[in-house]
Amino acid sequence: MASGKHSNEAMLLEWLRSNKNTVFASHDIQLHCVQWIREYYEHYVSPDTMSRLWRKMREDYKTDKENSGLHRWGLTYKEVTRDGFDDSKTKKYEVSDAN
Repeated sequence: MASGKHSNEAMLLEWLRSNKNTVFASHDIQLHCVQWIREYYEHYVSPDTMSRLWRKMREDYKTDKENSGLHRWGLTYKEVTRDGFDDSKTKKYEVSDAN
């Protein structure tokens, strides 16, 4: 368990950092990230809150990269399409270290 108070942004960024180079969809944040925060930080966050925060992080990165949370944490993201994934219209992402 982590001690101290952490912002929702910091907790999401920590989850993203711990899942670098892993392809995920927004619903994974609503499920797995929320569960991880509950277990690691013993803190409840709303799945919708984390989903909105992830969307805001992506928008901030696109419009003001240098000041975005992802950039400050040394991360970047991309939308991913790969053969073998289901044919749904679900967007998938991959977070990695920024170069």
